[in-house]
Amino acid sequence: MIYSSKQRRDENDRKVDVETKFNVGDLRRVLDLGDTDEDPTIVSERLCKGLWCRIGFE
Repeated sequence: MIYSSKQRRDENDRKVDVETKFNVGDLRRVLDLGDTDEDPTIVSERLCKGLWCRIGFE
């Protein structure tokens, strides 16, 4: 499992921590990779960094 926490603003404009957890299967499903543990898709480092930045991580 991958655990992450990100700050967001609530409806009262206060900063709150939002915790998220996901696993490799979730990533494969969301990114529609169509691979398995035995036959993984190789994703470039540049693409990974771009995805994490779009999610809001630095």
